[in-house]
Amino acid sequence: MKKMIFTLMFALPTLYFAQEEKPKEPQTAKECVLPKDFKEPIKNNRLKKFVAIDNGVSEKDIIIIRAQNGFGSGIYTLCVKEQPIQYQKIGTVFMREGKNPFNNAK
Repeated sequence: MKKMIFTLMFALPTLYFAQEEKPKEPQTAKECVLPKDFKEPIKNNRLKKFVAIDNGVSEKDIIIIRAQNGFGSGIYTLCVKEQPIQYQKIGTVFMREGKNPFNNAK
């Protein structure tokens, strides 16, 4: 009985932690199908200007659909030509979500 309890005590946590993490679901263009009366949650012309230059589009083609502001930081989801893209703000700098600005390897 002790051997069985001892075995289960190590086997169950091993099986629990061995589970694979599901990858993040990719964002789809469904997020960018907005109703005609949609109102942007915030007005941020600096963000729109940065995203327009970063993606080579005009500021009119960019719609902010979600904004999470913090003190000196934030995460924004935008529609750029009907494709959702996430940007993050660190201090006064905007960058695309998931890009490493310190990666100098080519």
